[in-house]
Amino acid sequence: MPRSTALLAALLLALGAAPGRAADHAGVELLGNAIARAGAPATYGFPDDVPGLVSDDDSQALLGPHGDHDDAEFVRDRVYRGDERVNASRHFGSQGAARGSIEAGHSISVTSGWADAGSTELGASAEAHAGSLGGSVGGAATDTAIEKRITILPGTSGLADGTLVTGLRWVFGGQGSLEVGGRSFPADSAASASVSFDLLVRRGPTGTCGPFDCPHGALAVAAELSTGLSVIDADPALPAGVTARVTRHDSWSASWNAGDLKAGEVFTSGSETVDVGAPVTDEDVAILRSVSAHTGAPPLALDSIEFEANVGETLVVEMELDVGAAVDGWGHGDADAFDTFSGHVEDPQGRGLVFQSSVPVPGPPAGAAGALAATLLLALRARRALSRA
Repeated sequence: MPRSTALLAALLLALGAAPGRAADHAGVELLGNAIARAGAPATYGFPDDVPGLVSDDDSQALLGPHGDHDDAEFVRDRVYRGDERVNASRHFGSQGAARGSIEAGHSISVTSGWADAGSTELGASAEAHAGSLGGSVGGAATDTAIEKRITILPGTSGLADGTLVTGLRWVFGGQGSLEVGGRSFPADSAASASVSFDLLVRRGPTGTCGPFDCPHGALAVAAELSTGLSVIDADPALPAGVTARVTRHDSWSASWNAGDLKAGEVFTSGSETVDVGAPVTDEDVAILRSVSAHTGAPPLALDSIEFEANVGETLVVEMELDVGAAVDGWGHGDADAFDTFSGHVEDPQGRGLVFQSSVPVPGPPAGAAGALAATLLLALRARRALSRA
């Protein structure tokens, strides 16, 4: 596993492992790490004055002398919660220092996002950048999530409560991009960027089968889509004389409860790793590659899933968008899904049903942000120690 890919995995694992991470209606969590002059934090993005801040565990750890100054490692760990929305204005915040002005051995991280349970939309961005003057270590991860309920009302359909309705559809919408940059051998360079989109739709007023017949169990729809881009230097003494390689890794899994499938049965899943562009064979050259990440086109390539439920039933919807970026050495990673990742229920048969959003289901209180920061800090320090060994 490339160095920056392992670093990014540690960031996203830290996001996923902490108790209390699930959104309480709507939530945004930010993790960032950067190295800069002591007393001058280089973790940017989401503004401090956005309402809903429930945990702020930003920290600084001194690293020692670096030329005419002392360096420090900065960790940004913040959790925001809202009844229905976080960062409703979709304000990005500070973009940080000019990329070409980052000092050698320093880095910046930028994390930002928003969540809207009312419109069932999410947006997130993460960037880690070591600049162009020298290698460093940095990481960024943003987790956005919502939880809400949607009740299936008869509307003008004439269908009675409890009637099984087949052919309903959950429609995905999302667009973003991934970019990585680095340098080929003999530079020490690794960078990565990723985006993942998870959906879970459960049946019944409380997320389990309610007062009506649930012939296929509690699950209606489940999907996990992810794609990541990475660049890493390579020793040309190895076969093929390659000095750097850029790859994209995709994974997907989707389940439904329609037709002959049992609830929770996966109808499509898989993963693949492919080269993005030709491998680099020139030494010490700059590399810049990017890919789009749209739900209806490769590599995510899923725009809707069919399911069935009863009239009168309330669906519990949990949706999450995670983005991450990491750099170890020369280079940068940039994951941009800030515009919109969204979803909604529709009836392609036009039977007159009404899909009514209700008050979102409360989630557990936020917690363990300090543990997140500690996990991230340990992972980053271990990765930097390995890179310097």
